[in-house]
Amino acid sequence: MGLTNILQTANSGLRVTQTSIDVVARNISNAGTEGYTRKIAGQENLLAGEQGLGARISGIYREVDQYVQQQLFVEDSRLAFSSAVSDFLVRVDQLFGAPGGAGTLDTQINDFTKSLQDLSNQPESHAARAGVVANAEGTASALRRLSDGVQGLRQLAEDSIADGIADVNNILQTIENVNNQLASSNPLEVGNADLKDQRDLLINKLSEYMEVNVREDRTGRAIVYTTSGNVLVDNEAVTLSFDRNGNVNANALYNTDENERGVGTVSLDGANAYKIDLIENGILTTGKLGAYIELRDETLPEAQRQLDDLAQGLALALSNSTVDGTAVTAGAATGFDIDISDVQPGNVINLEYTDNAGPTTHKISIVRVNDPASLPLDNDATADPNDTVIGVDFAGGDAAIAAALDAALGADITVTSPAGGTIRIVDDGAPDNTDINSVSKTVTAVNTQDEGLGFPLFVDTGNNQPYTGAVDGGYTRTGFASRIVINGAVADNPELLIRYSSSPETPIGDNSRPLDLIDRLTFSNVQFSGDTGIGQPSSPFNGSVIDFAQNIITFQTSQSERANLTLTAQEAVTNSLRERYETDVGVNIDEELASLIALQQAFSANARVMSVTSELMDILIQSV
Repeated sequence: MGLTNILQTANSGLRVTQTSIDVVARNISNAGTEGYTRKIAGQENLLAGEQGLGARISGIYREVDQYVQQQLFVEDSRLAFSSAVSDFLVRVDQLFGAPGGAGTLDTQINDFTKSLQDLSNQPESHAARAGVVANAEGTASALRRLSDGVQGLRQLAEDSIADGIADVNNILQTIENVNNQLASSNPLEVGNADLKDQRDLLINKLSEYMEVNVREDRTGRAIVYTTSGNVLVDNEAVTLSFDRNGNVNANALYNTDENERGVGTVSLDGANAYKIDLIENGILTTGKLGAYIELRDETLPEAQRQLDDLAQGLALALSNSTVDGTAVTAGAATGFDIDISDVQPGNVINLEYTDNAGPTTHKISIVRVNDPASLPLDNDATADPNDTVIGVDFAGGDAAIAAALDAALGADITVTSPAGGTIRIVDDGAPDNTDINSVSKTVTAVNTQDEGLGFPLFVDTGNNQPYTGAVDGGYTRTGFASRIVINGAVADNPELLIRYSSSPETPIGDNSRPLDLIDRLTFSNVQFSGDTGIGQPSSPFNGSVIDFAQNIITFQTSQSERANLTLTAQEAVTNSLRERYETDVGVNIDEELASLIALQQAFSANARVMSVTSELMDILIQSV
């Protein structure tokens, strides 16, 4: 090897060492920079055929375990989900308060019950009657306040989805821009590796909103796609859209049918007019977006259903009565007559019969509907999980009602209308076929007097009518907690709390109605719905209104506690994985300084080689 080649080789060593020192300096200066990963200057032997020409930089590399990194993206997404859910449920818990706390539902209903007890002891007292009215108004106000609070949180979730989608679109566009820079950058330069750090930091922020998968192509560009395989960024970034509803209420619910949907949905708008609904297809289930969607569409509507069921139970417990049918015989057939003249929309005619072939006992709930378009009804139209529901439009009159029921109940049961306002339900007269065990009706009193002790103390402000439990027509259980108010007639004339009869007029000292209302609130069991989350769908909560109110508060507290435990566990998993990842990719100052010393020595050695070679060349020239 000639002196010139030696100079070139030593010079290449200086260049390689200088680049390596630059990389180490960058590592040290960015030791605390978010998203920065330790860089290494790769070095290889420079050959020309069989001739060694020194060394060169083969590339600037990052020490990143992509498997661990992908797992961290996943766990970060789950952590963001748990954090958002916990944050919202803490707010819900604070909204509902602690059991027995001032102004909470159970306290308010207890105060209402106590005021009725005071009235039963002093029915002639103006102050006692005013106390009942005040506490009834307080109970209705508490339900409305909580309902407004729940819907306010649903609106916050809706708005948070909109903000999140805007952030996601910005992140996706920035990833596209970084990808373009990577495709045109030199992999031998440290800037290329720094761009990858920037790209990964963006993907990490993206994973806080939604779980994503990532792979890198040969140019270093990141291909980002959803867990179901929908591409988010390749050559170009897609755009997500969200049709935000600025006025979310109890009736504004998610539905895959666009005509029925009352809240926004997230769509992925890709190339060539490709479009997919990410919520309908179950793609957004983790990250902040997944949390906001679950809260808006499942968790908070469940809390609303609890309030609505409580409001319904409160109103109907004070106004509903169950009346048995009258046993009848028609030839060989036996059964019952039932007066349907006072059956209101949502009220139920209860039929129980036995199919002797089994024998099997069947429970049928015949529900009056307002709109024939709502037929047929699902079995969950009533709270009873063990009944079969038949909806009937009463608009056609008694004969049409009887005909509809006769067709629905089958050949072994006959339904007729023997007189105005009455239907008759009998078996077929064959003792081995079917027996009608009982027929009754559960009806709502709609007047404050002359319909027994029960009366509509609470009404629906939506139509200013007594609440009857209607399952269609607009003023249904959904959102009733936001509409419940005290009956204006009672507020104007509290004596109606005593005077249940107008002719003859109930004496002002009669305590029959207050005592009956107390019994309805504290001892009468109400069948609450299975979709409230209290109890099981197959065996929903059955108890007093007061007990259900207490269960609601306990439920919300436990929900918040479980969410906090889940968050704590997820934090432990994520932090452990992050610590492992950062140990692998992070900068260790001691190691960098040790590397710097070695590079310094290498630089000095190469410089010495060049110096010696230069001296030799001078000697050679002088000797000529």
